[in-house]
Amino acid sequence: MRTLLIILAITTLFGCEEENENMDGFNLANQIYISYKNVDRQNLFDNLTEGSFSIEAMKLFYLVNDEPIEVTIENGYNMGSIELTSDNILEVFTNPSSSNIIEETSEYDIVENIAYLELSETDTDTIKTHSLSKNLSHSTATGNCCYFVVSKVWYNGELVWEIETGGVIEIMKK
Repeated sequence: MRTLLIILAITTLFGCEEENENMDGFNLANQIYISYKNVDRQNLFDNLTEGSFSIEAMKLFYLVNDEPIEVTIENGYNMGSIELTSDNILEVFTNPSSSNIIEETSEYDIVENIAYLELSETDTDTIKTHSLSKNLSHSTATGNCCYFVVSKVWYNGELVWEIETGGVIEIMKK
C-alpha cells in the first residue's frame, strides 16, 4: 500500500513538472463530501440511527491498472482515504492520478478515475470522477504550478455532482 501511495505521489508530481524545476504551488482538490441518509432522511453515520454505518468498517479502493487497490492512511498522511467530518459527512479523497486522460482541451486535460467504496461487507458502491488537470507554465521566473480538481462525480453510474453546483452529495440508502 505504501508503494501505491508513493507511486501516485510521484506520478502526480512528475506529471506536473515542466522545463523549470521550481514549483510555485500545487492545487489538489480531490475530496468529495457524501451525506448518507436512510428513507426517513436520518443520517446513517449517527450511531442512534438503525442500520448506521461504521467508518472503521469501511474501505476505499482505487482502480489502478484494472486492479482495485485498497487505500489506507500511511504515517498519518492522508493522500487518499476516507474520514468522517464533525457533521457526520463522509469525506472521500479520490484518486489524484492524472494518468487516465479521456479528453484534452487547450485549457486542461480531463482525467477519469474509478474508486470502490466498501460501506459494509455486503455493500460496495462505485465512484467515478472526472477531474480537471493542468500543468500551468508561468512566463515569470517563479516556476510552475499544477492544478487537479474534481469536476464531476458519478455514484453507482448516476451523475450526482458537478463543480458548478458544488455542495455535499446526498446518497439515499435503503
